[in-house]
Amino acid sequence: MKKFAILAFFGLAILALATTATSENSKQESSEIIELPDPRIDGGISVENALKERRSIRSFTDEPLYLVEVSQLLWAAQGETDDAGHRSAPSAMATYPLEVYLLAGNVIGLPAGIYHYSPQDHNLIVIASGNRIPALFNTSSDRVDWREKAPAVFVITGVFERMNKIPGQDSSRFVYIEAGAAAENLLLEVVSLGLGSTYTAGFDENRTKEYLRLSEGETPIGILPVGRPA
Repeated sequence: MKKFAILAFFGLAILALATTATSENSKQESSEIIELPDPRIDGGISVENALKERRSIRSFTDEPLYLVEVSQLLWAAQGETDDAGHRSAPSAMATYPLEVYLLAGNVIGLPAGIYHYSPQDHNLIVIASGNRIPALFNTSSDRVDWREKAPAVFVITGVFERMNKIPGQDSSRFVYIEAGAAAENLLLEVVSLGLGSTYTAGFDENRTKEYLRLSEGETPIGILPVGRPA
């Protein structure tokens, strides 16, 4: 409760700064950029405790997340960790083929919408407005997908052409390995923040590509819904 109260205070205190900028990213519906709070590099719990406490959580309350929490999770997955541009997750030959997207449904300090994370600037580029989480997971069946209730959903994609070709090897495997490392970083940060999540790979690939407006050659690999454990 104490940690939640602190996060709530900072979440309410931080306002998202939106500025108009020119961008070459064709995914943008507009040129709006959302500045994120700086990530913290201390606090929370130990890595050992996070490993011990990590569980696959598939049931969330109706409580929102806060922008400060979303910022921390994005940084944990793919944020830059030094001036040389190294990231929180290792990358084969430092090619960094991953991209991270956020579907925000109920995040205090951030309008509902679809966003593309920029590790270099630690900000979000607006792709579309409105809560698209239920529609992403809605199927023709009567069964409700548990992911629809998540206040935020993180999507990890891979741009395979960035990976250097190695003679006699299928370099695509490096992209999948890196996606797993980024996802585990996010999951451990989830535990540190007192939240819940799990890695899911069952989704409509074509629908996900359409919603995120992915470029040719960019493939969704994993989806991580995040919320407060019910």
